[in-house]
Amino acid sequence: MELQLTHPYQVGIGRVLGAFFDKDHILEKNEFLGSRNVRVAELKKDDASAKLVVERQMTTSVEVPGMLSHFHREWNQVRQEEHWFRKSDCEWHCEFRVHIEDVPAKIKGVMRLEGTEEACTNHVTLNVRCDIPLLGKKISAFLREDSKVKMEREYETILQLL
Repeated sequence: MELQLTHPYQVGIGRVLGAFFDKDHILEKNEFLGSRNVRVAELKKDDASAKLVVERQMTTSVEVPGMLSHFHREWNQVRQEEHWFRKSDCEWHCEFRVHIEDVPAKIKGVMRLEGTEEACTNHVTLNVRCDIPLLGKKISAFLREDSKVKMEREYETILQLL
């Protein structure tokens, strides 16, 4: 199941990237979002690329359907890995994966951050897939909706912190 979001920023691409790759910003953002045991496991950036790995515990943002309660825990260990590549002075691309411990689904996506030093926009595409017979579509739909709520809350938090 696919999800597409567009997040405009009224600040330049350099400032947004600076926030995306700043350990203190990442920790503060996750604190605002209610995550716990947040750890920036890897953070490397140069002029052409970057890699970011964040591990944290999170709760769900939407109600868990009864038939999926078997997979539900109050706190879930989440690992997000992002690989960023510079396309030009005005554009960066990212491929990312999100792994939720003990949840039988694959979450991956791409981001395209483009703009100027005055304003920029992050275009996010997320894909969720679960191949469990009978429950796969329900799990994917739940994770898609939960991810949408989380990404919109994260975007609003980033706007406040910028």
